[in-house]
Amino acid sequence: MTFSFSKVLASATVFLLTMTHVPLMAGSIDKPRLYDDSDYNEYWEQQFLFDNGTMVTSQFLIANFPFSKQHGLMVATLKKPGDDTVIVKNGRKRDGWNFEAAEPRLSIFQHELSGSYPGYFVRLNNTAAEVDVLFTANEEAIPLIAADNALGLPEMTLYAPTARAEGRWRAGPEIGGAGIEGEWEKIGTGTGYGLHVIQRTNLNHAIRRWQRFSATSYTGDYAPILHAFETPNGEKKSILLLLKSGDAPIRFDDLELTQSASGTAWEVSAKAGDASLVGTLTTENNIEDFELKDHLEQLVAGSLADISRRRFSTSYDLTLTIGSNSTNILGNALAEDIILGEEKKKKRRSRR
Repeated sequence: MTFSFSKVLASATVFLLTMTHVPLMAGSIDKPRLYDDSDYNEYWEQQFLFDNGTMVTSQFLIANFPFSKQHGLMVATLKKPGDDTVIVKNGRKRDGWNFEAAEPRLSIFQHELSGSYPGYFVRLNNTAAEVDVLFTANEEAIPLIAADNALGLPEMTLYAPTARAEGRWRAGPEIGGAGIEGEWEKIGTGTGYGLHVIQRTNLNHAIRRWQRFSATSYTGDYAPILHAFETPNGEKKSILLLLKSGDAPIRFDDLELTQSASGTAWEVSAKAGDASLVGTLTTENNIEDFELKDHLEQLVAGSLADISRRRFSTSYDLTLTIGSNSTNILGNALAEDIILGEEKKKKRRSRR
């Protein structure tokens, strides 16, 4: 079938408008919590790997900074194979971002994230580039980490656990493009997910390493999703979900994830009731390395943790056993390894 973004966009617009009087449900882009905590921040993150190898990510963040309470920040990337990463970013004080409950829609400057299960829309728009991504969640939202958990990890929800996406983009004058006078370039179709995170303490105090694996293609009935956390104290928490159309997810919290000495593979072993899972995740291709602070203004960068993100594709070979029945699960996944630097210590003032 021929891809027509204009037709898809028109259909999505009608869909979003018809939701105006529908009660919001789990998976909607709902109103930010706007806590008063000095370290509060909340963000909606979207990641998509398209069939042509292009990766598009975006993060819509609301945070309390020392210089600006309830500050809005949007940082996005578009990485085509063989090309430099295109960075789209803007930050605004409280009067520069808006949330509209009727859509629902979160707007930061000219960037928008809107929708409710199952349909969503991301629009990025500044002088660097314009990017439109329509995505449809394959499952309803899944809580990943509860608030006030024992390890102090941020509250997390996969608002779109897996999603099918279609996209387009055009370069702006900031990177040598024609901007609104230029032609749209189709990105095509892809697969990804949407994640909602709420934290009320300094992220450095909660996470030292965060590994993610999310299925982009698979054979058989199950699509695996894995999130593994390590705290600054060395404590570990891993969650593996197996998603099957029409069924409740199988969730493994009793999980071991062991990285090989080369760092290119991970052995997985998990149990949940009478179900067990074993297998291997193997690195295939590096997509991009992203140092967040390199792309932020000094005031904002100084208020955030040092975060290094390596994004890559993986293959997986897993075996699920339930009772006496075993099923092989094969496929590819979008993966990310996030390393948080240590918190910078405040300089002590000398007394005279």
